[in-house]
Amino acid sequence: MKKITVVVNKDWETDGVMGALVNVGLHPPGLPFPDELHTPRYSEKTQKPRAVFFLPDKSAPVLRVTVRCIQDLMNSGKSASSSEEKYRVLPPVLREDDPDLVISVSTAGYPADFTCNGSVVIGGNFFIHDEYAQEPFNPKSNLKNPGIGVLLPNNVNPKLYRLIGFDFRNGVESKFLKTPRNPGDHPCCIASDVFTALSVINVTEYQEYNWADHEALAHYNAVEKRLPCNSSETTHGVVKLCTDKPVVFLSPITDQFGRFDFEVTPTQNYVASFNAGLVLGHLLCELVGFVESGNTFEK
Repeated sequence: MKKITVVVNKDWETDGVMGALVNVGLHPPGLPFPDELHTPRYSEKTQKPRAVFFLPDKSAPVLRVTVRCIQDLMNSGKSASSSEEKYRVLPPVLREDDPDLVISVSTAGYPADFTCNGSVVIGGNFFIHDEYAQEPFNPKSNLKNPGIGVLLPNNVNPKLYRLIGFDFRNGVESKFLKTPRNPGDHPCCIASDVFTALSVINVTEYQEYNWADHEALAHYNAVEKRLPCNSSETTHGVVKLCTDKPVVFLSPITDQFGRFDFEVTPTQNYVASFNAGLVLGHLLCELVGFVESGNTFEK
């Protein structure tokens, strides 16, 4: 049995992901109801996983999938956006789960002159930009690490990305919800081992994304001349720093660069996260056959 840990950034993102995973009409037929399900009351937290799945079933499991919400693990006295706090709480949990594969889920912006809102991007390269690399540092988050400012390359078997083919995309894209603000004409699911997640860390005030995203992209383009940037958010890179296990990112797109204040609302976040849950459910089912065929998750 292989073990997968899914780490979702915020509680409101986890709500959308779980909403899709347990939706009786939209989840894939091969995805069983979770063996464990823990949903905290409003504004409360749980140290337990949000869900544990055994696929295809508990009697003869090929996969054990643990879904965790990072915000659940964080000190409530800290900013829920603190990169430093995320980096503190994640390593012990990942050591406990001892996964063969980590899937990081976090809503993101997309660097393009057209809207991809509602789409889902999957990849395995990471680049971390510290918006407070120079003094004065952000007192609410001051994560420093040698992995910041350099490309953290894909360590996942390239065959995994090929699971997201024509039939897979048809299966999920036909179920996608459209975001209420500036939706993509045809929200899609795209995946490649060359896609890169750009993580902007140590930002704890949302309004700073209006310039931090652009500064992060300029930093990335100055360092990396070949691989495309396909997602900009705050957390994928932090997850990558927390483990040497194979890590794949899954980014539901909520907004375009420079339009965070105009496009991101609670409903926008929920819809995009729900689409991510649809993709995640289908991917987990595909990974059963992937493992049964003798494939490993590591590159």
